[in-house]
Amino acid sequence: MAKLNNIDSWRPGCWCIAQLQLCQQHIVETPTEIFRYPAQWAWFAWRPAGTSLPFRLPDGWGLALEETDAALIDEIGTAPVYLLDEDEADWPALMDILLVSSDAAPWLRPIIEELHRVKRQALKQRYIALYGASESIAFERFMQMTVAPATDSDDAVNSSTSDRTPPVEFCSITLTSYPRCTATVKFENDGGLVFDLYDRDCLGSDRADMYRVAPEALPGLYVAMTQTTGDIPGTPAELLASIGRHYPAWHAAFSWLKNSGVPFTHEVDPWA
Repeated sequence: MAKLNNIDSWRPGCWCIAQLQLCQQHIVETPTEIFRYPAQWAWFAWRPAGTSLPFRLPDGWGLALEETDAALIDEIGTAPVYLLDEDEADWPALMDILLVSSDAAPWLRPIIEELHRVKRQALKQRYIALYGASESIAFERFMQMTVAPATDSDDAVNSSTSDRTPPVEFCSITLTSYPRCTATVKFENDGGLVFDLYDRDCLGSDRADMYRVAPEALPGLYVAMTQTTGDIPGTPAELLASIGRHYPAWHAAFSWLKNSGVPFTHEVDPWA
């Protein structure tokens, strides 16, 4: 069988193709009959263009029994083809095309719907990993990782990479909380973690409750996060992102801390 003329990286004038296996060949048995179903692939193609990877809907799509469709190969011939990586294709949007435009067999449509759900959930998790679980997280990360390096006062021409201050790691999140209260989770300079609840109107004055996890006890929180959510954070930023994603409200985050088994101290500042 002829093959596509695949290239390792995108270049102007090449075709772009995204391929996805919808299911493998499989057998379904019932009390009265055995059904044999073939493997199914979906492909989406963008015609050659002078701009980089496509950020628009494909020019064509199709279903096939094999990884690449013979008719598609016959049409493209020896033209260079760039196959999009998994993270370069907007799978939920592409699979919307199958759900709206495809007259897939009744046995195949539920498979497409389930894969569409899985791909959409994976995209949601990617968004959270990139931008956090709330507007405050996204803005803090934008300021620390994007604005600060871009507005560095050092002259880029006269300073080497080794002379520049590295970006500040994302080190705090804001949780939803009670009226007139502000709740945060943040890493301190010594590496400890603080769950802080600040009440701006407690019996006529301000009050701050600070629950501190010492640096030496912090590994226990990483383990607790994995055990309770399945996340495997490896850095402070990833741990904060997991807290914000799974426990975005103060009462949920503090309950998770108390039930984690990790020791912490409680300090109160009644005149914060």
